[in-house]
Amino acid sequence: MQFEAFPRYIEELSREISGRGNFMIPDYQRPYKWGIDECETLWNDIKDAFKEKQSESHFEYFLGSIVTYKNSETKNLDIIDGQQRITTLTLLFRAFYYYFAKEAPGEEQKGYLKNFGRFIWELDLGTDKIVFDKPFLKSEVITDQDGECLQKILTENLDFEYLEKSNSRYAKNFLYFKKAITDFINNTNNDETSGVLNFPKLCNTILGKTFAVLFVTCDSVNSAMTIFNTLNSRGMPLSNADIIKGYIYKNTKSKEEFAKKWKGISSDFEEYNSKDDMSVLFIQAMHVIRAINNYTDTTTLSVLDFFTKKKKGSFGYNDGYLAKQEKIDELMEFVEILVYFWANPQTYLSKKAYRYFNVLSLHQNDTWKFFVAFLVWRNKANFIRDEFNENFSKEFEIYLLDLLKAVTAKFLSNDASTNTIKELVFKMNAELNKGIDFSYKEKIFLPDGFMDLFSSSDKNRRLDTKKVKYLLYLYAHIYDDFSSDIENYKLEVEHILPKTWQNINFDEWNEESHSEYLEQIGNKILLNKPTNIKCANNFFSLKQDKYKDSKNSQEVRDLGNRENKIWSKADIEARNRDIEKALRNFIAK
Repeated sequence: MQFEAFPRYIEELSREISGRGNFMIPDYQRPYKWGIDECETLWNDIKDAFKEKQSESHFEYFLGSIVTYKNSETKNLDIIDGQQRITTLTLLFRAFYYYFAKEAPGEEQKGYLKNFGRFIWELDLGTDKIVFDKPFLKSEVITDQDGECLQKILTENLDFEYLEKSNSRYAKNFLYFKKAITDFINNTNNDETSGVLNFPKLCNTILGKTFAVLFVTCDSVNSAMTIFNTLNSRGMPLSNADIIKGYIYKNTKSKEEFAKKWKGISSDFEEYNSKDDMSVLFIQAMHVIRAINNYTDTTTLSVLDFFTKKKKGSFGYNDGYLAKQEKIDELMEFVEILVYFWANPQTYLSKKAYRYFNVLSLHQNDTWKFFVAFLVWRNKANFIRDEFNENFSKEFEIYLLDLLKAVTAKFLSNDASTNTIKELVFKMNAELNKGIDFSYKEKIFLPDGFMDLFSSSDKNRRLDTKKVKYLLYLYAHIYDDFSSDIENYKLEVEHILPKTWQNINFDEWNEESHSEYLEQIGNKILLNKPTNIKCANNFFSLKQDKYKDSKNSQEVRDLGNRENKIWSKADIEARNRDIEKALRNFIAK
């Protein structure tokens, strides 16, 4: 491995790229991930360094490393490590450029415009003017939506209406820096080193010999990939998916085709799941591969060890899923199918199967998804052919119901920890793979008093709202035999008896009996949010009209239509029994 390493001040980075093409974020990289927190840290670091510079003229601040590869084919400098920093500095310099171009234009500002601008755009060698349609920063990994946003930021005239509506990190971070500069000038934090008089000094510090990086240029793509798989960006370690991507990129025959596929999968994944990264898909794939090898050991390897190291149970490595082209193709095809499925499960599932799925979605952990992923694997040919026939629907209906019963039995027995459900799912996966009947059916047992976990005669006892919601949502479906859709994400737990005692004794109710019955499960139902707001803290007779809303469950609508306008102790006790009986029958049949 050969490389050159030189210290560079950030203002000098434009000279490194001048005449070499662009700073290119290559297709084997991860997307831009820095958010407001990282931008705020960088901005505070810059301000703190500026303060130090005022008292110590030789003070320097190290911003980290920038590792690049001289790509002989594209004539660009591919950024291997440091893209988060380079991208964020580009957004920061763009905010400075905007200030001097629009907020403080004038002859004396032209020097700042040129110095901040040449970090972002090429200069015309003849006129020494900025060429706005030639920004230095390019990305092969950026999604189409983010790409459009970055392009709008790096044009001469900014569309702030578009940027303020955008959810892109590029827009949010640029707008953060724009505001941070304004706040510095206006001295909003009463900082003696900020303010309009200190602003030129801050700019000179940024553009001068203070902020340094170690600029590294590699001689080959293999050197670049080795560094890519071992280095972490500052404060933003590579995700498991990023590292897996690097392994596949290095070993795949068609790098361009793979990069295009990964970009598409990543973009689709982020549309429906902005919280996680694609590592969750490879974890699901790992458990599928374990299942087809009939492996049920509950001591699981990390997803990276499973795919990259020779260990007991590391079938991903042993079978070459990141090294052999046919296995790479198989893995990426399945990951793509998983994205299709998780983004729109209702597209592929029958109505009843989707209702089972929605109940599971409210479970306290996501381990049940490993079984669903295995069902997807078993039926991947249907996704490839885009044919979802009766057999496909029947399989998901049967096995999602089995899964729901198994998970719920553990849940109602207060034995639904991640490890417990993981053990259950691993066995179900292996048994389904072997074609044998699930062994969990022989062990289903609901203990006496299981409802005590979700019901209390003490209003001061805090019950787990998420668990109560899961139980009530399941019961709402059992009540009408899973015959209608009930939107799970818009529901809230409603106390039928008013939650707050109103110091009015009526019928059989007084403050003591109210306290005893308030937190019993029979006194709780699920309402859609608008109905819950309308019900407020009213008595049952006033709530009934609101319960009739068609968007509520059939049980709630039946409560709204019943003739008896009084909600009594006997009603709560009867509903307690109804819920318990319904759950026992659901699990047993």
